[in-house]
Amino acid sequence: MRLQVNETPEWLSSSWNRSSDAGLKQRRLPEDTRLSAMLLSERRRETQSMIDVVEKHALPLFNQMFARTDSRLILTDPDGVIISSWGQPRFKEKLTAIALGSGACWQEKLKGTNAIGTALIEAKPISVIGDQHFIKQHQFISCSASPLFDHEGNMIGVLDITSEQQEHDISVQVLVQNMVQLVENYLLSHIPQGSLRIDLACEKSLLYSGWQGILIADENGKILANNRVALQLLSQPSVIGHSIDNLFESQRPIPGLVFEKQQLNATKRKVRTVSVSCELHHGDDRIEHAWQQATKVIDKDISLLILGETGVGKSEFVKSLHKCSSRRRGPLVTVNCGALPKDLVESELFGHVAGAFTGANNKGFVGKIRQADKGILFLDEIADMPLEAQCRLLHVLQEKVVVPVGSAQSHPVDIQVIAATHKDIEQLIEQGKFRQDLYYRINGLTVEVPPLRDRKDKRTLINTLHQKYAQAPQIISEELMALFMSHCWTGNIRELDNVLKVTTLLASHEESLHIEHLPSHIFRQMKAKPIKSNNEMAESKDLKSTVDQTLIDAYQATRGNISKTSRLLGVSRNTIYRKLKMLGLI
Repeated sequence: MRLQVNETPEWLSSSWNRSSDAGLKQRRLPEDTRLSAMLLSERRRETQSMIDVVEKHALPLFNQMFARTDSRLILTDPDGVIISSWGQPRFKEKLTAIALGSGACWQEKLKGTNAIGTALIEAKPISVIGDQHFIKQHQFISCSASPLFDHEGNMIGVLDITSEQQEHDISVQVLVQNMVQLVENYLLSHIPQGSLRIDLACEKSLLYSGWQGILIADENGKILANNRVALQLLSQPSVIGHSIDNLFESQRPIPGLVFEKQQLNATKRKVRTVSVSCELHHGDDRIEHAWQQATKVIDKDISLLILGETGVGKSEFVKSLHKCSSRRRGPLVTVNCGALPKDLVESELFGHVAGAFTGANNKGFVGKIRQADKGILFLDEIADMPLEAQCRLLHVLQEKVVVPVGSAQSHPVDIQVIAATHKDIEQLIEQGKFRQDLYYRINGLTVEVPPLRDRKDKRTLINTLHQKYAQAPQIISEELMALFMSHCWTGNIRELDNVLKVTTLLASHEESLHIEHLPSHIFRQMKAKPIKSNNEMAESKDLKSTVDQTLIDAYQATRGNISKTSRLLGVSRNTIYRKLKMLGLI
């Protein structure tokens, strides 16, 4: 059925059409789609910081404006799953029939036109009043919702006020948006590496209104993030990566603009600095988690194994670890095990005496391991190391001594070992291509660096790398940024770095980078992999959910036996373990 009402908003007509196309019936209550208690608990754990901020900054406003009314404040995650709600208990009980409790999913395709689900699709504030709801059984409520965005423009949730038998006017919509602004501003002030906050406004009285512009800079004065009001006041499309001093120097002619600077909490900055000092980290929670774990063990004589696709920044991760470790005054020696000729691997690693073999250095060679004494030895692409060298390396790690090729004399070494690979080592062990005992020796802790396509801080990372090569103040146009954001980046950060370097050079001193500045062969590659449509992305997400559920079912069916789950699904134990950990099941 299509909505046929005069002067109906375009978004509402589109929403009713989508609801009908999804197979929903107006007079049939849709199925109750909700997460299990275990998965809901995991979602709440992942979003706990957002829940806390809403309770602190939005809930007091809600309580003041909607006290003693049949209304509830509802917070969902970016999938439309209700993760928390507040308000009248009796109202909560009455809404049980329409599944408006924690864990319920209110995506539009599941529940029809509603403020939460439609705001997710429209990515803007939405009010759905009474009979504007597609499902008849939902028309006794009025709802006003607004998406929540992080400092990189990613939607992180939806905040909603739902009321029974009360039509929401413009004041309710403004209230919801005001609460969202307060929450977003608080989150903005607590981003990693944030050291300085600058509040902007047209009048001094607005500097503390909650609707002021906000810029966040690091300790060097480089802008890391901003809210939307700041860009409006500065009349600029982007300021990420700009210098605070240079920005305000250029903005002096703007009449009436007032600002106030404040240092962010010193204790918070100290904690954040430790957790995010990885050079290529700009707010991605998976990298922060990996970094937090790695920094806890780097000085505890525990070997570290780093997993990740080629080009994701494993080497930069290790360089940052070295800088913050107790061995920072010692050497960081990197060995690319996949780049060494097989017949030279052992002499390169363990050293050799003069004349040990044909072509050997006539003065001998101390070897990479002894070069790393009192420091860190980074064995990149360790999965490519020949079995013979693996055996000798295991002896070194166990005994802490090195015997050079052609010598009988041993040399003690004091090293911290970090290994990395993009391959599945457990699979190589099963194929007899990697020693199991060496694997157990190098994976005291295993962390994974995500591919660029999955990173939540992709936009900030792109802007940061761009500023490294910009020869003058320059921004990336939204059209080009959209192309960058949609590209699959099979070469990860290494590919991105190369593209930005050559594109910035070709743009010379232009004020903006545009698509026409891309080399033609790079543009063809990017256009060959177009942006997915909303339907394709939804199908992809549905497929991921199906795969996750299949794993959960198999894991529960084997009563938590990872080996049996691995055999049942035909997937390596290492992959099963990592996936279960991501799902919070172990």
